[in-house]
Amino acid sequence: MIRSRVFVAIGIIFSLIIVFTYTFVDFREREDKAYDLYQSESYLDVLNLYQESEIPTGELELTILSQTLSQLEKELNGKETNKKLLLFFKKRKDTKLIEWETTRGTYYHIEDPFFTHLKKHGNGYKRALITKINCLSRPIPKSEVTHYLLLLILEDPRGMEESFSDALSHLLTYPFEPIGELESGFLLQTIHFLSQASGTNLYHQTATIRGKNVNLRSGPGRENQEVGKVSEPEPTICLEEDSAEETIAGNEGNWKRCYFPNAQKTAWIFSGFLKETLADQTLIQEFEKRFKAVDNEIRIDFEGWDGKKIPQTFFGNYIPRESIRVYGETGFPIYGHEGKGNSTQRICKKLSGNKNYFEFSFKPSDSKTPIPFMEIHLQYTGKAHLAYSISADESSIWVNQNRYLLDGAKRRENLSLHIEKRSGDSWNASLWRRNTGLIQSIKSFPLSESILETGKYSWEICLPLSSKPTRDHVLLFEVRTGIH
Repeated sequence: MIRSRVFVAIGIIFSLIIVFTYTFVDFREREDKAYDLYQSESYLDVLNLYQESEIPTGELELTILSQTLSQLEKELNGKETNKKLLLFFKKRKDTKLIEWETTRGTYYHIEDPFFTHLKKHGNGYKRALITKINCLSRPIPKSEVTHYLLLLILEDPRGMEESFSDALSHLLTYPFEPIGELESGFLLQTIHFLSQASGTNLYHQTATIRGKNVNLRSGPGRENQEVGKVSEPEPTICLEEDSAEETIAGNEGNWKRCYFPNAQKTAWIFSGFLKETLADQTLIQEFEKRFKAVDNEIRIDFEGWDGKKIPQTFFGNYIPRESIRVYGETGFPIYGHEGKGNSTQRICKKLSGNKNYFEFSFKPSDSKTPIPFMEIHLQYTGKAHLAYSISADESSIWVNQNRYLLDGAKRRENLSLHIEKRSGDSWNASLWRRNTGLIQSIKSFPLSESILETGKYSWEICLPLSSKPTRDHVLLFEVRTGIH
């Protein structure tokens, strides 16, 4: 009798434990917890889900953590500095707190270790970048504004036009350093694309100046400092407007903050001196062409590759190696071939469709001997046939037997091989850095002339692998290929 009562009591206690556990213990995946905490603005609780030096591998978790740091940075730089939060980050060993001196005092910037691990051009990367920009609550150094601006205009805003437009407008209200002609073109393309997208704050906001020597001011109203003059037909794009209406020189309207691309600055102007214009269709076509090329291209990178297994979508005889992370990206080390018994294998990726450019990003080697780090093959008659071999040493890039001297700086290089017209049994190509041609008329190794005429072939990218790691290596970050 006593024994049965004991068992009943134990059963009741056990049941209570189970009920308590399922009621008060959260069994959800950590990323689900992080998402809910972020949505409820419990940003420190998000960080506390992770060990201080931990970098998760999932894109969702990386995005949430990056956005969390941006929101906390916004809190740090509010009207009154949150001293408890400031002390928290000063004590946090693996989070670097940087102090920027600005016209409005010290700005506290939290260096984000998660953002650099997000896959570039992915949705998580875009969301995290937009959050960073929208969380800026007061001016930061011009160089940092320029950095964010260049990152933003390289991204495709399609699918997130409204949030992208908000971020771009917000960023353009801050002074930034002059950007180059190419980057200015990208910025204008993006602005005009967004100005025809209904629902964005830039919708129908392109205009030109009416009149001569129209005053630009530092704020909405004639009492604010004059910061320049503009005359018709100067183009502009308006970012926001003041609600107060007034009449100036017989014109009714209100004050608008507008971006002036020719001067690369933002200022306030009275709307009575503006004439609305339509978005520039030529710029929109250039925008669509730019991202159409991105849509059609194949991009190969090594994010998510840990070195133990062959990189995704490659095939061949893989030799494991340690991944190396530099510039916030994972690089694939390709070692030099030294010594006896150091045999070479290769891994390859098949490419579909026609291709006429191969863009590759790499960090040069310290080796005096050229290290082959990429091969471009044509696949036909069931075999791979080498067309181009690309190598690098401490001072040069080699394509087949053609050499171009680099400037010696051990930085990341971004070059592209453009496949041009065919001559007999070989292709002609040229090596480019952005819009600058480096080497012209680079002949491929001999191929089948009849196959080239019929077009019955496919392209293949291969990476040569030495069986033993050596001191010298080329670090390959990514390859892009498609049709210009």
